[in-house]
Amino acid sequence: MNVLIIGTGKLGYEVYRRVAVMPECHVTLLDHHRHDHDVSLATQLIGDATSVEDLKRALVGIDVVFSTVGITQAETFATALVQAMDEVGVKRLLWTTQFQINADQISEAMYDLANREFGFSREVETNYVAGQKAGAAVIKASDLAYTLLECHFFKYTDEADKLIVESAENAVSGGPLSIFSLATLIADMVLHNRDYPQHELLISARPKASM
Repeated sequence: MNVLIIGTGKLGYEVYRRVAVMPECHVTLLDHHRHDHDVSLATQLIGDATSVEDLKRALVGIDVVFSTVGITQAETFATALVQAMDEVGVKRLLWTTQFQINADQISEAMYDLANREFGFSREVETNYVAGQKAGAAVIKASDLAYTLLECHFFKYTDEADKLIVESAENAVSGGPLSIFSLATLIADMVLHNRDYPQHELLISARPKASM
């Protein structure tokens, strides 16, 4: 299996570490610059994930794409990726986005959580969710075999969380989740992507007190 990971920040790197060691997988990484961490088990490409041509170069021979870019300008990243995948003929996409993209509005409880735990102002959270909605809309309008991974707020820790994976038609059941735990789940999704045919999945962590 040939896997393309777009974005090698913390989450992308942790998914790479879990997928690249598998004997049946080869990983290609695409990012706009080289990172200091060890990616010796992958083919590393330097390119612009908003460039259709750079994406097409990276997509040759790829079976599954995992994208973790688009914290800002998600619509721009999504538009370029959909076009490139269509032109190359790659269909399977796992795309990380935010758990509130299907909500009519952000609840006061979530504004409070975003500010209290992560220091996000109301304006920052509103603009972020709006951008994620726009990017997800591009993916939804495509004919790709996509799965939107609608994740709760990230905890940048190695803490092991029990994850909740549920239909996007539900209200989110859990809370913020660690990068360690999310990367482990996404690696399983990449390696066994046919086991995850859903177009949208909500991903959160079970509160410790309820475990």
